Amino acid sequence: MELHEILARLEEAGDASTKKIYLNNGAKEPLFGVKMGDVRKLAKQIKLDQRRADELYATLNLDAMMLAGMIADVNQMSVDQLDQWVSKAYCAMISERSVAPLVALHPQRFEIAAKWIESPHEQTACAGFTVYGMLYSHLPDDQLDLDQVKSVVDTIERRIQSEPTYLQNAMNNCLIMIGIYVLPLTSYCLEVSRWIGYVKPTVKINSCNIQSATDYIVRYAPRTKVKSL
Repeated sequence: MELHEILARLEEAGDASTKKIYLNNGAKEPLFGVKMGDVRKLAKQIKLDQRRADELYATLNLDAMMLAGMIADVNQMSVDQLDQWVSKAYCAMISERSVAPLVALHPQRFEIAAKWIESPHEQTACAGFTVYGMLYSHLPDDQLDLDQVKSVVDTIERRIQSEPTYLQNAMNNCLIMIGIYVLPLTSYCLEVSRWIGYVKPTVKINSCNIQSATDYIVRYAPRTKVKSL
């Protein structure tokens, strides 16, 4: 399927109400407002295609960038290329839901995440903490360096109060993942989460986003590791 055909398919699947939701959550033009379920259906038809993924991502169209992450072949992507992708991730949908899942499958995923969380670019740092959260929720505890995981918790505790909203939320989500999936550190994460308290939500407060990391850890820990990335 050629690039222009894929873009036409995305445009046809666009939905005004979905587009409004995306715009309210940090997206910007150009975008069509394609529901993620429809993007996934299209990705299954295209399958892995790094060339098309690169072309789609380069359009800077939100829907195309989301699709790019689904059809990209991470085994063909260098660290430099992933750095380029994340530098163009202007909102959390792209950094956390398109780029981060790719990095979580990369052979140098821990090194990339460690570098990204120190980035001054908010969405790059968000992607880094999201990668860590994915890894900690999937990998068995005996495959993790618990001192390294604890250092990430300490970084969150030290920095979270001074970071911008989206990064605060990415850090908080990472802390939750560690607290409910990395059982040797559950108690430690609870201590840290109680000190942090509530972070500012990225969207208007509602019944789904007023909880603190403490609320989630107490409710869901311990949790069985997710089977596959």
